[in-house]
Amino acid sequence: MLPPCLRASVVDFLVPDGFAMLERADTYLGRVTFISGEGKHCGKTTFMNRAASLVRQAERGTKAQGLLIMTVGYDGESRDFLSGARKPSVPVFKGDYYITAERFLRSGGSCPEIVDVLSGSSVLGRLVLVRASRDGTAALVGPEGNAGVGWVLSRVLDSGLASTALVDGAINRITQASSRPDAQLVYALQVDQVGAAKAASHVKRMATLVSLSLDDGLSEDVYRLSDALTAETAARLPKDALVVSVADFTSVFLGGSELNAFLRERRLLVRRPIRFAGFSVVCRGIQDSAFAQMVGRSAALLSFNPYEAHEEGAA
Repeated sequence: MLPPCLRASVVDFLVPDGFAMLERADTYLGRVTFISGEGKHCGKTTFMNRAASLVRQAERGTKAQGLLIMTVGYDGESRDFLSGARKPSVPVFKGDYYITAERFLRSGGSCPEIVDVLSGSSVLGRLVLVRASRDGTAALVGPEGNAGVGWVLSRVLDSGLASTALVDGAINRITQASSRPDAQLVYALQVDQVGAAKAASHVKRMATLVSLSLDDGLSEDVYRLSDALTAETAARLPKDALVVSVADFTSVFLGGSELNAFLRERRLLVRRPIRFAGFSVVCRGIQDSAFAQMVGRSAALLSFNPYEAHEEGAA
């Protein structure tokens, strides 16, 4: 058993340094923000639209370099491509960069100018990097793999076409946030009364992961795991490995109860920090305050309903 001074608490975590509210434009400016989420229709696209609006307002009248918006997969259609469920559109404004398939170049009214063509092809055809020449909407189609996403970000940001990127990421996939040193993660959740307890448990688990301390690489008492931390790799750890480090928090694949059990016996560190900007939560049939109470001190990382915040700001 770890001595008390080395035990990591699942609830009493420290909010990461530099934590900023999701309603502040400077949270996103000059950064890559990956937006992941729990399940389909969890509010990722709505949150991306709100964040893009904040960025554009902050850049208006300045010499800022602009904005890239993209998705992993397919977004921006009026209805889900597979289920037929209604989805939020993706507004684009003059000067925005985005990724789409050639078949959608004439839709949305933004008169996109082709900047580059991506190698390979998606199920919807060849992908192109474009720049909107006027305001409109866009059907975003992006690469599926991390390598393709990384290429687009490098092409646009490292070449100076834009300085800020918002990525509507793959469902439940947070590993993309480890692909760039300027990246951060936002996690979107839609919470209803039936699933509130499960969602609260998920928030607490993520809050624990993003608050893990940094392995400075100097101590010889740290067992540095090269693989992901799973139930299998955890079972193979030496009994005397009381302090374990992983590459970053996206390398941890333990469920909530498994993680709690692990932290009762060992301390967990990360070798590379990843900025976590917070949770974007949309509550349906349960009060925001009630859900905040359910997650305890993890509520410091919650921001509620970006759509309502957008409407209030416009009123």
